[in-house]
Amino acid sequence: MKPLFLTASIAALVLAACAPANEAPAGDAASGEEAGAEGTVSPESAPLPVDLGSPVFEETADDYTIRAVVDSRIAAFQPALAEDLMTAAKSRLEAFKADAIADGTAARERSAATGEENWFRPYSMEIRFTPSAQADDVIGIEQFSMVDTGGAHPNYILTGLVHERGDEYPISLEAVVTDMSGYGASLKKHLIEAKSERAYDDTHRQNVPAEVEEILGSDAEAASKFGQNFTLAPSTEAGKFGGITVLFSPYDAGPYAEGSYEITVPAAELSGKLTPAWEGRFGGEPDLPAENPK
Repeated sequence: MKPLFLTASIAALVLAACAPANEAPAGDAASGEEAGAEGTVSPESAPLPVDLGSPVFEETADDYTIRAVVDSRIAAFQPALAEDLMTAAKSRLEAFKADAIADGTAARERSAATGEENWFRPYSMEIRFTPSAQADDVIGIEQFSMVDTGGAHPNYILTGLVHERGDEYPISLEAVVTDMSGYGASLKKHLIEAKSERAYDDTHRQNVPAEVEEILGSDAEAASKFGQNFTLAPSTEAGKFGGITVLFSPYDAGPYAEGSYEITVPAAELSGKLTPAWEGRFGGEPDLPAENPK
């Protein structure tokens, strides 16, 4: 068994962000920590290009692969927040690792005792934090968590986070929105539009409104059940947020094959529905990339 560890110093990352483009980030060279005499860092397990300069943790062994990535822009916004996210991710990964080792050991013991084929296949889990938008002292973050335990397909969950600089706790929806029913109505409307675009035929498309009503419930229920899983959308207006983006993981709003949804309620529709502290933080139009179903 050959464990692999890849780590990057968040403090070094913040310093590197100020370095000239032609200089290598501090701490980039050979940062692997060997666990045991046989520990190695292999090129094929190194961070992907999109992760260069980001705090990365990765460990690979016979029974599992676990990985966490915190985008460098989060570390630049607030190093302590990036550290907290990485620590929380590692805690979840360690629990997953223990389950993988236990299941792998049990499967091998059963195979040795019965002569049956060993059913176990290595487990994998990845947790990734990416900023969705930032304005002044507030940042929106999307957390992507993927798990593969050898089933028909991997599963993943999208989680939204909103943090104010200096506050260790995420901002709640109630701190942002006052008119929950109005917010929920807009959320349902835009989910219907998104699901209709993915509908495979006219009959399915006609059934989408009823399907959304059944899944999300009343306007108030849509806000309280699903609207709480939110992050912030970038805006065409500098210094503003373009809307609230609600994240639906696979199975939340349809079958797995339908994928996930990231539904944005635009700033214009949030007007009059926000708390006084947040009314001035929204403006312009959502400046979103083209849809890329996961």
